Order: sequence, then C-alpha cells, then structure tokens
Amino acid sequence: MQDGSSDRPIVILDPQNGSVFLGGSSLPENVLEIYNPIFKWFDSYAKEPQAHTKIDFFFEYLNTASSQMIMRIFDKIRSLKIACPDISISWYYLKGDHDMRDFGQEIAEEVDFPIKIIDSEYFNLGQYFQTD
Repeated sequence: MQDGSSDRPIVILDPQNGSVFLGGSSLPENVLEIYNPIFKWFDSYAKEPQAHTKIDFFFEYLNTASSQMIMRIFDKIRSLKIACPDISISWYYLKGDHDMRDFGQEIAEEVDFPIKIIDSEYFNLGQYFQTD
C-alpha cells in the first residue's frame, strides 16, 4: 500500500478481499518505481485470485507517463480476467472534471470488458471499500 502524496498515487492492493484501489494524484518523476510493483502484484494475484475482484480508480490528476501506466494496468486486468472472470471495475471522477471522465471513457472504449464511469461530488476513500 502506498499512502499517496502530492505526486504519488494512493495504492491499495488487498488480495484477501479481492479489492484494488488506485487514485489521488500521479505525477512521479520515475513512474516505473511506482507502477512496476503494481504490475508484479497483478501477475502474482492472477495466480490465485478471489472469486470476485473489485477494482476502483479515482484519480484527481495523472501526468502523461502515469496515464500510460494506467493503460498497462488495464492490460494486466485483461490477463486477470482469464483466471477471474468476475471482475467489477469502476472509474470515478470528480463532478465537472471532464478530463478524468473522458480518460475513463477512452479506456472503456479500448478494453473488451465493462467499466462503470461514475461521477462523485468529492473524494472519500472510505466510500469505495463498501461491499456491493
């Protein structure tokens, strides 16, 4: 888990509960330092996933390099769906943030699985870990 900072995302990878959260701001100097461990986690998790996996994204800001890393995460999710077909994915954005909304919609158009695009009045990490 990474707690996030002004330039690093919040990362919560919970294999026991089958939940993933990535969000906040992501504009680190070295994106691979942040995202390579996430890629490795997805590879490891895909070997023994939970019956259901919930993946939530809620970014306030992504630089270009981070956006590319998010696309690579969706490649990992595509591979994970082979072992765990029951995956729910939500892309949250702050109401009025058309850039984040549009990026989520672009991702949804690129992948071959559903992504819920959800606007939110505010960023509250706790609300994204309630059970469905």
